Amino acid sequence: MMDAFTTALPTDFRGVVRLFPLNDLVLFPGVVLPLHIFESRYQEMLENAIAHDELVTMATLMPGFEHDYFSRPPVSPFVCVGRVLTHEKTPQGTYDLMLVGLERARIEREIEPVRSYRRAQVRLLESLSAPDDSSDQRAVELAEGASNLLPAMQTVIQELIDHDVSMAALTDFLSFYLPLPTEKKLQLLAEPDPGSRAELLSATISEGLSQTGRRSRRPVDFSDN
Repeated sequence: MMDAFTTALPTDFRGVVRLFPLNDLVLFPGVVLPLHIFESRYQEMLENAIAHDELVTMATLMPGFEHDYFSRPPVSPFVCVGRVLTHEKTPQGTYDLMLVGLERARIEREIEPVRSYRRAQVRLLESLSAPDDSSDQRAVELAEGASNLLPAMQTVIQELIDHDVSMAALTDFLSFYLPLPTEKKLQLLAEPDPGSRAELLSATISEGLSQTGRRSRRPVDFSDN
């Protein structure tokens, strides 16, 4: 079992994960996600996770999944390995839990089913970013653009800047909470380098602000993620 305050992968992690695929949801490292689990296959998944390494990997269902939802519909190869922080079983037998994202990963292959839920072998995507002297200014620019795109989060974003949060953490936080299309979020999840991720996110924010300006009577056409 992992220590109650650990947010790192267990030392014996070998890349075998439990998949929890959802539609239009992309988890990022460092983000805490509340979940309600009611399907029996995912209740089994959670109970197995709690009994062993507490790990659940969030995957994103690809378009057209509805036709095969209760089987094994295609998912994006880019996923986020998460750890169960808290869990509570309801009187109805369902679960409420909090899951924190730990690491980016890419699915190499799915494992033949031996349980009701899906499992896969993944490869972690490790950041190789070198220190960047301009990262402070870039972080401020990202924060300003994100605050303009999502004014309700301006105070939280400013607190992150004031506390000198890393570029990696800032881009992951913004990538999760900003109302971006699912395909754009998957691009950001697939990019392990914080500097490259910041450039992609900055361009995406600029595009969103531009759309807002062109369509003053309508919100930006983003997904409800």
